[in-house]
Amino acid sequence: MSLTRVHIDTTYLMPLFGLEPSIAHLREQFLELLTQDRFVFNYSPVSIIEIKWQVMRLIGSGYNGDLLEQKFSQALTSLKEDDRYNIVDFLDARINDVSYELRKLGHSDYFDTIIASSALWESDKLITEDNPLKLIIQEYFDKNKDSHFEKIEILTWEEYYKSTE
Repeated sequence: MSLTRVHIDTTYLMPLFGLEPSIAHLREQFLELLTQDRFVFNYSPVSIIEIKWQVMRLIGSGYNGDLLEQKFSQALTSLKEDDRYNIVDFLDARINDVSYELRKLGHSDYFDTIIASSALWESDKLITEDNPLKLIIQEYFDKNKDSHFEKIEILTWEEYYKSTE
C-alpha cells in the first residue's frame, strides 16, 4: 500500500510546537491520522521559520521563553525522527520557479508560495486554510495545463479530515 503524500501548511505543525491554531480539534484529529499509517506529512522548512517567529513574538510578549524554546527543540527532534513526517528541501530551482509564478499571479507572501510550490512538486495533496493562495494555485493550474506535474488536491483541514473517514 502506498502512502498518500500530504503537504501541510504551517498551521498544522503548530500543535507539535505547543502553539494553538484556530482550528477546533486539530491536535486530536491530527494525532488520530498519525495512527493510521496511510499518510506521510510533507512540510517545508519555511514553516519552521514561521513558527520560530511566532515563538519569538510570544517570548517578547512575556510568555515563558524557557518553556517555549524547550517545546520548540522537542518538536524539531520529533519531526526529524518520525518517519510520518518528511521535510521538502526548498533549495530547488523548480520550486523557486513556481513560487515566482505564484507571486506574479498576485500572492505576495513568499513563504506561502514556497510552501505551495513545494507541495505541487512533492505531494498528492496540499492542506491549507489560505483561500487566496488556493485561488492563485488554481489560476496557475489553469494557465499551465501542460506543466510537468499533475494537479493536486487543495483542501482545508476540515475537508481533508472528512475525506479520511
